[in-house]
Amino acid sequence: MKTVFVSTYIAFAAAAVLLAACGDSSSNDVGADKLGVLAEGSPRDSVLLVMGQGPLTAQYADSLRLEKGFRRENYVIDGQQYEVLYYRELQGNVAEQVQQAKETPVVIKDGKVLGWGWKYYVETAMTDLKLPNPTGNVPGGNGAPPAIIEMKTDSGAAPVEPTVAPADSTKKSGA
Repeated sequence: MKTVFVSTYIAFAAAAVLLAACGDSSSNDVGADKLGVLAEGSPRDSVLLVMGQGPLTAQYADSLRLEKGFRRENYVIDGQQYEVLYYRELQGNVAEQVQQAKETPVVIKDGKVLGWGWKYYVETAMTDLKLPNPTGNVPGGNGAPPAIIEMKTDSGAAPVEPTVAPADSTKKSGA
């Protein structure tokens, strides 16, 4: 049993070293040194293993948007389901807006990595896959920032009724 574990560990370490050689060493993405071992087709479980435990926190229902302390967004576009995990090193809350300077996206479909990094997200995920612009200010973005709940007030009084900012046109409703 010990031989199997050691052999598996050595094989994983060798694969990580080989894949690291394929990473973009010129990338300015947060965690590029860590994420560089991820290649197209890497399993989702490997992504979580490489990312480790994330620094984000959440309250109440927002905890559904976290995966091991990292932001997770799910999208269904043209009948295809995509998941985006955002690698981050600085502490924060999932309710904060996505920021390029703090997070790096990893795009997953059918449990496999399609690509990672902002260059991939802007040039491929947003254009070819039609994923929305998560920051609202990425050059070439095709979507609005995530919907923000705004509270209407009546002449400065307490909030009367919540309204939701327009949703991204790439998200389809069940109607």
